[in-house]
Amino acid sequence: MAEAIILVGLQGSGKTTYFNDRFASTHVHISRDVQGSAEREIALTRDCLRSGRSFVLDNTNGTRRVRAPYIQEAKAAGFRVVCYFFETTVRTAIGRNNHRKDKKPIPVPAILRLAKHLEPPSLDEGFDEIHIVRAEKDV
Repeated sequence: MAEAIILVGLQGSGKTTYFNDRFASTHVHISRDVQGSAEREIALTRDCLRSGRSFVLDNTNGTRRVRAPYIQEAKAAGFRVVCYFFETTVRTAIGRNNHRKDKKPIPVPAILRLAKHLEPPSLDEGFDEIHIVRAEKDV
């Protein structure tokens, strides 16, 4: 069965590194950082849903409202929907963000804004599984 994996967490919490370490060889990577725009990201997601290709949605996906359309579309297409929630302190996220080598750091106010509104995922959203990923250490 095809799988839709939704990563949830603050910027700098390690989501992309986790994708690269665990899913790069088996899942399509869908990320605004990679695709460059929301339109391209949505188009690639829909292409994966139509073709039955497993994918990882690598964005902050910080609220139920943001996650809902992806979960609903994936379920309607017969995908198994799995969430990985990156439980990270704001301090750790900011530290990791400030040490990014491959891309420009996210402005700290954006991280703080998401931290204020971040909603941990729940099975009642439609996820088949939720896994918690904790940062190994502060940077």
